[in-house]
Amino acid sequence: MRITLISVFIFLTGLSKAQTNTYLEDLSALKSILQKTHSFKVQIKGKKLDDYIDLYNRLSLDTTSDPNSYKYFYNLSQLLFPLRDNHLGFYQLPNYKNLKTKEAIDSFVKTKEFYLYPTYKINIDSLKIELSKKPADSIEGIYHYDKFYSVGLFRSGYKELIGVVLDSDIKLWQKGQVAIHLYEYIPNHYKAIYRHPQHKGFLLQTNEKYENKSLVNSYFYRSYSQSNYTKEPGHVDYVNLPTNSSKFELKTISDNIQYLLIRTFQADLRTILSSRKFYDSIALALNRKYLILDLRNNEGGAKKEMKKYFSLLKKYAKHGHLYILLNNGTASQAEIFTLKLQKLKNVITVGQTTMGMLTYGSNYGKRIKLPSGMFEIYPTDMKGSKKLLQYEDYGIKPNIILKNDRNWIEQVTELILKK
Repeated sequence: MRITLISVFIFLTGLSKAQTNTYLEDLSALKSILQKTHSFKVQIKGKKLDDYIDLYNRLSLDTTSDPNSYKYFYNLSQLLFPLRDNHLGFYQLPNYKNLKTKEAIDSFVKTKEFYLYPTYKINIDSLKIELSKKPADSIEGIYHYDKFYSVGLFRSGYKELIGVVLDSDIKLWQKGQVAIHLYEYIPNHYKAIYRHPQHKGFLLQTNEKYENKSLVNSYFYRSYSQSNYTKEPGHVDYVNLPTNSSKFELKTISDNIQYLLIRTFQADLRTILSSRKFYDSIALALNRKYLILDLRNNEGGAKKEMKKYFSLLKKYAKHGHLYILLNNGTASQAEIFTLKLQKLKNVITVGQTTMGMLTYGSNYGKRIKLPSGMFEIYPTDMKGSKKLLQYEDYGIKPNIILKNDRNWIEQVTELILKK
């Protein structure tokens, strides 16, 4: 019996060391990957480098061993926090085995693993009452993820907020479970750690913002919905373009006004062919006094695709007046495009501050798994421009701010008619 107990002790001790080593291996590997990025080399120098080394050493002393724990992912994420590089991606690889069928989900929610999912001990009814009193401009409040569940977001510490489930119509989310962590790093900008709505894996959003009563970057790929966390479910969204909208469009609004939509600068073969055909069709068609250029939700792409449209609009701006529609979904190459256009005469920007994700980027789309095999990083490989760094995180603020109370194109048309 004594031999058996000793064997068990040795086994458990060895397992604990192995788990701890996995954490240290993940931490070390992530640090090594980040140090090779151009954003790290440019930004983390002198005192910042000393602070970064101190941060890494502190994290190395942690005894965290469970790769599924929040602390494990949070510690790893902290290595990305000091970098102003919003093209970086970091997330937990999803485990879909428990989600393939309704039967699998029914079985999973009865397991110890699901039962032990992190919950926040708080009176949910009291929290609802308290959060319902928060003003509309406060980030604290009750958010809805489409029709599936609601989350109460409240301050849990200095510049920290936590979001717990208040109500849920799906089995995978239950009252009290933690869905959101926010860490404010500049006013109204947050490092967000989300649990994916569908598979509950961790993911890091490096530049979350609260605007128009929503967490504007809380969109999740391969989820139940293309909605984000918002205080106004079902409210007509005039800020964002519908996900099924055209990539390119030119139409006449009135005798003096045209509308031009450019949704992407992506360089995949299908988009290039579509863009080329569209460009050829409009090359001589921009002939009205006013042009509304819609760059909402343009997530960027290739410089060469952007440059041909810039050349066209540069010619137009010599005789016409250009109004550029921007929103938080205007990102990367589309933000660079906006900065170039702003230097021309007869150009006014309207809408919402852009994403603030334009300094760096990725040519090759490389993804690297950490040693545990449970996490993946999407590193950047482009040098970027020091001139653009001032806009990273902050974005480009338009000349005229529009509100989400009615159609944006109609609002811009009214601005033009008042001239």
